[in-house]
Amino acid sequence: MAAPAQVTWAKAARNGAEIVAIGGVRKSFFGKSKWSLTAEEAIVLMEQDEWCFFVEIDDEKEWLDVREAADGRKTISADGPAKFLL
Repeated sequence: MAAPAQVTWAKAARNGAEIVAIGGVRKSFFGKSKWSLTAEEAIVLMEQDEWCFFVEIDDEKEWLDVREAADGRKTISADGPAKFLL
């Protein structure tokens, strides 16, 4: 089961079309820990069902997802919940 992690910041590519890095705070029984990942690292963790990432908008969790481009490249889109962090 994937561990949830709240995304509190995101960095977009120069063209603004995709996310290149995310970061935030993960809450656990022992407290909070800061983390940051490249988009590629985050995608691997999501696909392996190790972590799932969310953005909190108006006290609601909006989950990030992996999208596949026409050329087969996988990305975290800047159109989804992460757009609120850019």
